[in-house]
Amino acid sequence: MNSSVEAVLSEVKRVRPVDVAGAAQRLGVNVYSAKLAEKVSGVLLRDPSFKSESGFVIFVDEAEPAVRQRFTAAHELGHFVLHKEFIGDKIEDNYLLRSDGMSNRQEVEANQFAANLLMPMDLVSQAMQEGITTPEELAKAFHVSKLAMSIRLGLVT
Repeated sequence: MNSSVEAVLSEVKRVRPVDVAGAAQRLGVNVYSAKLAEKVSGVLLRDPSFKSESGFVIFVDEAEPAVRQRFTAAHELGHFVLHKEFIGDKIEDNYLLRSDGMSNRQEVEANQFAANLLMPMDLVSQAMQEGITTPEELAKAFHVSKLAMSIRLGLVT
């Protein structure tokens, strides 16, 4: 990651819940919620007609819960930041956040990016010191699913 990307991510990870759409926009990527094809959770698309600074946009499936949309947007942003040279014009992630255009390693990296963006460990630790300690409470505070928070905490799911 270059220093400008790291600076943006550092800035947005200071407050919970992290503003994933704001982070994407600051990196030149617009995020939209839309009706997507069946079993498609997210799309990262190079399309200058949307007039984003980078030329890329992210679409998340409007039919999925808001916490899932946030994670999907963060996952797609991870592909943009980490794997831009492999994207081409479009990657489409299914409901398991897997894409035909990316390797398993790249999908894991995008998931780790999403977890680090949405649930930074320093903010999770701070919340726990404030008495927000259960996976349910933490998930609510960070606007993520209980499953995502449980995985982040290293709990058996």
